[in-house]
Parts: sequence; structure tokens; C-alpha cells
Amino acid sequence: MNLLNQNIYNNSKDKVRTLPVLLQFYSKTRPKQIAIRQKRFGIWNEVTWEEYEKEASNFGSALLALGLKKGENVAILSENRKEWLISELGMHLVGIVPVGVYPTSPSNEILHILLSTDIKAIICEDQEQVDKVLKIKNSLPLLKKIIYIDKKGLNSYELDKLMYWVDFLEEGIKQLNINPDTISNCMKNHSENDIALIVPTSGSTGLPKPAMISFKNIYFIGCASEKVFKRSKSDNVLSYLPLCHVAEQLFSVFNAMHSGYTANFGESIRTIQQDLRDIGPTIFLGVPRIWQKIQSDILIQSKKKNLQSFILRNAINASRQFNDPWIKLNIFLRLKKYFWELVALRHVRNGIGLTKCRMAISGAAPISQETLKFFRGLGLPIMEGFGMTETSGACTIQLIDKHSEGAIGFPFDGVELKTAEDGELLIKGDCVFVGYYKDKESTDQSIKDGWLYTGDIAKVFNDGSASIIDRKKDILITAAGKNLSPSVIENTVKVSPYIKECILIADGRRFPSALIQIDFDSVSNWADRKSIPYTNFKNLVEANEVIDLISKEIEKYNNKLANVERIKKFSLLKKELDHDDGEVTATMKVRRNQIEKTYSKEIDYMYT
Repeated sequence: MNLLNQNIYNNSKDKVRTLPVLLQFYSKTRPKQIAIRQKRFGIWNEVTWEEYEKEASNFGSALLALGLKKGENVAILSENRKEWLISELGMHLVGIVPVGVYPTSPSNEILHILLSTDIKAIICEDQEQVDKVLKIKNSLPLLKKIIYIDKKGLNSYELDKLMYWVDFLEEGIKQLNINPDTISNCMKNHSENDIALIVPTSGSTGLPKPAMISFKNIYFIGCASEKVFKRSKSDNVLSYLPLCHVAEQLFSVFNAMHSGYTANFGESIRTIQQDLRDIGPTIFLGVPRIWQKIQSDILIQSKKKNLQSFILRNAINASRQFNDPWIKLNIFLRLKKYFWELVALRHVRNGIGLTKCRMAISGAAPISQETLKFFRGLGLPIMEGFGMTETSGACTIQLIDKHSEGAIGFPFDGVELKTAEDGELLIKGDCVFVGYYKDKESTDQSIKDGWLYTGDIAKVFNDGSASIIDRKKDILITAAGKNLSPSVIENTVKVSPYIKECILIADGRRFPSALIQIDFDSVSNWADRKSIPYTNFKNLVEANEVIDLISKEIEKYNNKLANVERIKKFSLLKKELDHDDGEVTATMKVRRNQIEKTYSKEIDYMYT
């Protein structure tokens, strides 16, 4: 644990291990240091710790003025931005619980989250999000206020429940002028066992469940990950994954507050590449889809017919000889690595904005070993971690300086792993969440005798590390009785720069087949180079040349699989999988049951 943070808690008046204690400490001891940066219209604006604490106090006080009480819940429906953090920490200061809602969620999903968590108020980013809430407001009898951040298009809206962010903060200032001790009085009643936030689960097999995470959980994760990551206040992260997801909370809130480093918010998810180059983060969390996209872009660049691409292509080929961080290189390979580092590899890392990155992490879903080796060869030693909403974000990590038999590495100090008789991974430790909000039945099914039943089939090795085989519910059994792990097969195929999504079909079938979604950017780029005409996604997918391209890609990656795992037939999807159609979750996890129903004709055709 960082000694600074140990001193914070030991010297604080009430010794409560919560995030608002840290916020107040940083505001007093490093008031002018940068806590948050936010880019708007190409300009990075800075928020100091002093300003952060002041605005959070104003927001929290405004909630009290609204009549809210400790333990009640307030939702945030917004893309990542500074107001997300200000409102979250403002709630922490006064004991109110934030509930994140994915900004891509349709109204029916929003209604489910708001109803299942007894929401009293909601912060909406803009008109689009306000309209979603207004559509369902009559079904929300507890909702007192809708606070909007961006007022564009909302000036003509007349509704007592609507209030502009700036005006709402003014209400908080008035409250503090009347009672300057508002915040300190609230802090006296805080406990590390208080619920810090409610995080909806992914909902890949049904409706999301509201998982409660306590300050004790957050404190444990902050301390345990500190020992592994050696964070400091000089670190930088780019916050771009949804803050409703526990993984982004871990890096942009939990760890940022624990170590006092800066959280940066870019223009949007579409500007991530430029934002990375601007900031040069020292810590970067990527989900497999992000790493695969970056890999795809680099590989496509290497296929172009110019000198730069020729050098890049040769550098990538050479990097395969030094992509294993646990193998000691001989003098010849060290010189070779140094040469390609000077000529190309450092320029690749600079191009993707990760030159300063000392800690790259992949999480939230399994990643292919080929993708990991690709980046490690480029000089970016990605560590694969494992965690879930119910473990408060993380509980294992694959260390670069310590080889592990298991792909997800070793558990954090204080975390225990074991498997049940059927191979399900069980986890124990202070990272395990409190339970599901007002859902004792689901909580009791998930936590038994202190052990969290993860729903993942895993193997725990003699060295204490572990590997995830697949979700228990996703294991497929062919007609011949062979057990297949779809994620292993799908991730192998998705290494192809031309394949964005692969959904394996095999349960009760004679052989494995797959529904394939092309990567439109990569395939359209390829089609342009080949002068293949197309007008839209569907038109491109139907081109015989594209069908042949994907067929060759599947054949190529099939060779990396056992014969029983190889995809024998495939069908190209005529459109991209859509959250609004219920085909994927807000985090883009596929809903297999729904997809198999939607594309039943295509699936049946592959077996005729």
C-alpha cells in the first residue's frame, strides 16, 4: 500500500477509509495540482484538486437541498466527462449512492435500471439523454429531478423536474452559505461499509442486475493493485471506456483517487487516437476489442505498397522473435531488437499514443495470446487481468516480471481462488461485492460461505495462477459430445483484421459453424485498394470477393485450432450487431441466445 495513503487514513479525524476522505485530503495538501483534464473544441481544460472538491461539495449540497438523504440513489446517464466524476464524488461526500447508466441504453433498459434501484434524481448529459428519460418519466414515481449538463436544444423544455447543471450547483452554494458545516456533518456519519456505488452487470443473458460495491471493497482494491502497479501521483490515464463499467471506475476513480493521479477526458470515443497522442498516458486499460482494432490498423498499414509499410512489415515479422517477456534474449536477438526499436517500433508506439505507457492492461473479456504477443513484440508488454463487477473491478493480474502458468496470472494479495467440482471459479476476499440491490435471492446464489461463484469455468495451477476457459453457460457441446470453448475459437478468428465479430454455433450440431461480422473499416479499405465497387455495409458483404477474403481468413486461423474446433461453414451478417436490437449489451458483449433466434434461418442453412 502507498504509505501516503496509509498516513491519510491513520491521521484523518475519523479514520474512515472512503474516497471523500481522499478528495478532501488532496484538496488541502495539493490544491493546485491537476486532478482532471477535459478536452473541448480541441483545448484541454484543467481542474485542480481544490476545484474538484469545491464543485463536488456544491453538487452534494444541492442534492441535500433537494431533500435526498444518505443511502438514497442518484443515476448518471452520460458519456465520460468531468461532471461524471464531480457528481459521483459529490454524492460520496454526502452519503448518496451513484448509479451509472450506459449512455447507449434505450429507454426500456434505462427504465429497468432506474426502477430496480429506486432512483430519486438523474444527471443527463444532453438533450438525447433527457428525451429518453422524459419518455419514461410517468413510470418513475420516485424521480424528483432531471439535471442536464449540456443545455443545447433544451431551453424550450418546460418541466419543473428539469434543471440545468450550473443552476443546480448554485442551489448547492446557497445550501453551504446557510450551513457551512453541511459536508462535514455528513462525513461524520460515514463508514467504510457504506455502499459507494451501484454498478449494473452486463446483462448478456438477461436484464442487468444492480451490484452494490462498498468503500471497503474500493479501499481493498486500491491497496492490492497499488502493490502490483506501483502507481504515483505523476501517472496519467485516459478515461474512455464507459464509467458505468466497473473496469473504468477502477482506473479513473478508485485508483486515481487512491494514488492522486490525473484522469483525462477526451472529446469522444471517436477521437481516442488523437487524445492518446495528446496525453501520452502512463497507464492504459484496453478491452480486447480495442487492442484488436489497434492491431488491425497496424497490420493494414503494413500491407500498403510503400517504403514505410515495407519497413513496418519487416519490423512486425522480426518482433515475433522477441515477443515473450519471460525468455532471456541472446546477444544477437538483443541487437536485433535494438535495431528495430530504433528504426520502427518506437515510432509505432508513438503513432498510437502509447510511447509513455509503462502499464498496459487488457481486461473485461478474454484476449487472444496472439494479440498479446503482437503488442509485446512491439515493446508494449500488455498484462492481462481478470475481474468482474462482483469483484469490484479486478482480482488477478498476469505479471510481466513473473511468469505464470495461467493466462490471467496471480490473484492480488488477500484474494483466494479455487474451483468447484464442476470447474467453476470461486473467489474469496474483500474485493467481493456486497450483493445485488434488493435481490437477496440472486445474492445468495452468487455468494455462498464467503465464496463468490463467478460463472466462469477455470483452471487454477500449482503456482497459484489461473486461466479462464469460458463462461459456464457458454460452453458448447457438439452432437458428437465434444465440449468447445467458443471464446477461444472466436478470439483466434478475430485476430484477423477483417473480422470484427465471430459467433460460434456448435451446440448439438454436427460441426462448428459461425456467424461473422466483418470489420467495415478494414474490409472497405481493402475493397477500395482492389477497386471493388460497393455502396453500403450490406452491399460490401455480398461481394463475391469479400466472401472469398473472409473464407481465406477463416481457413488461415482454422489452422491454429484443433480439428474438432475448426469452423466448417460461416455466414456473413448483412448488418452490424446492434444494442438497440438486443443483439449485444451496452458493453458490446454478444447476447448469444438472441442472436441465434434472430439469425435462425442463416444458421439452419449452414447445416442443410
